Amino acid sequence: MATTSALEQRNDSVNEGQGPSLLEIIEENLRADNKKYLVHRLVYISKIQGVNTDRKAIGEHYDQLTKRLMNDYHSSEHISGLMLIYLKHIVHVIETSSDMLYKIMDDLRRMEDDSESFISKSKILVISHDVHPRLYQQWNYRLLDIVEHGIEAFDTNESTENLTVDLLSQLLKLGMFISKQPKLNLKNAMDSLHDKVPELLPQQSIVNFLLEENEGILLTPKNFIDMYEKPFDTSLESDMVWPIPTRLFPYN
Repeated sequence: MATTSALEQRNDSVNEGQGPSLLEIIEENLRADNKKYLVHRLVYISKIQGVNTDRKAIGEHYDQLTKRLMNDYHSSEHISGLMLIYLKHIVHVIETSSDMLYKIMDDLRRMEDDSESFISKSKILVISHDVHPRLYQQWNYRLLDIVEHGIEAFDTNESTENLTVDLLSQLLKLGMFISKQPKLNLKNAMDSLHDKVPELLPQQSIVNFLLEENEGILLTPKNFIDMYEKPFDTSLESDMVWPIPTRLFPYN
C-alpha cells in the first residue's frame, strides 16, 4: 500500500476537525526527502595566521574534523561543501545540520583564541536555513596559488551588504558549476577552477576588506556560539516597577 503523503494526511486531519502541526509537516517532508534533519548552509571567511603557515595542513585539519564529526554524530546529516584556501585567506562553504555547524564554529572560535593556530580572525557571511538541494555532495578543499597585488590597499564605495551579496552570488554559481560536472571529471574540474572559471572565484582583496570591516555587520564565530550558549534575557517595563504589580487575572 502506498504511503500517504503529507498533504493527504493534512486533508484527512482537517476533515476530522484537527489539522497537523507544523512540526509534523516538516518531519514528513524530511522523511520524503530521506533526510534526518534540516540542512543549513553556512559561508564564512578567515584570515590565515602568519606568513609561513602550511596551507595543506589547514585543509587536512578540516578534512579530519569533518570525518571525526560524521563518525561521532553518525545519526546527523553528513557534511558537504568546499573550502578555498588562498595564500592569505580562506573562503569556506559548509552544508550540514545545525548541530554540526555549531561544532565547526566552536572549533573555529578556539583556533582564533590560540595564537599558534592556523586562523587569526573570521567573519560569517550568511547562514541559509533548510537548503534544498545541496550544492555539494561531499566536502573538499582546494589550494589556490593566486597572487593578487594590493590586497590591503583595496578600497571601495560599495557597502558591506552589496559586497557580501556579490561574493555569495559567485559562490552559488561556483557550486552550480561543480554540481554539473560528471563524476569522472570532477577532480580535474576542481583542480582547474582558476583556469576554467576564474570569474567565479572570490577576489582576495574583497575577502580581506570584509574581514577588516569595523561596522559590526558580519557575525564572528564567537557571536554565533554566544547565541547558543548565553541565555536570552528580556527585561519588561513591569519588571522595573516596585512593588511588583499583582495580577489577579491571567490577562490583566
